[in-house]
Amino acid sequence: MKRAMTESAKAEKAKLILDTAYELFKKSTFNDIKMMDIAKAANVSKGTLFNYYSTKEVLFMEMLYIEYGKHLNNLMNLISQYETMSHEEFKHFFLSWMESILDPDSVLIRLNAIKNTILEKNIDYETAIKDKVDMYASLEKIGEMLAERVEYLTAEVSIDLLMAQNAIIVGYVNMASVPDVIRKAIDENELEGFKVDFKKNALAAMEYYLDGLYVQKKGEV
Repeated sequence: MKRAMTESAKAEKAKLILDTAYELFKKSTFNDIKMMDIAKAANVSKGTLFNYYSTKEVLFMEMLYIEYGKHLNNLMNLISQYETMSHEEFKHFFLSWMESILDPDSVLIRLNAIKNTILEKNIDYETAIKDKVDMYASLEKIGEMLAERVEYLTAEVSIDLLMAQNAIIVGYVNMASVPDVIRKAIDENELEGFKVDFKKNALAAMEYYLDGLYVQKKGEV
């Protein structure tokens, strides 16, 4: 008689599948990776794979939330090194941290770019709520930490700031990721205004947002 797997063994199997998909995604695209490819690389049956992750989107959403968790924990560790920050100090701090994650080829940025348009289209409620609750708890903690250190920020405004940052990143990474035929048309017709430098433009937009937020909040005091 086959013995039931322990919870620890199940967790290890889920991690194996997730780690395998992660490695495949670093070398390929979401659309090009099939669930069968992941099962084969992880040395598990397709049935076993679907027992752990019901859809490819569920699997990659889990991967994205792990990436979110890592970079939000890193942000909390960085913030904890400061007692207070002036606006200029905070702006320098925030933009420096943002620059460190703006790698268009990273798993975080690539998955984030397809989260709303692809990944969230085919996930179950359990996946959606489980990871979002954990992520929101991290955002609330970051908001509280920033409110304690930056005079014009509240916890709620800090969360809005992080949401705006995410929107800026997603917007510019999608604008920069144009098909070769579009890129060729832009270059040959010298349509300079359509050219997007992902990192440069995202940081510039974020700086405008931070300065505008500071002026607005100081005016309310």
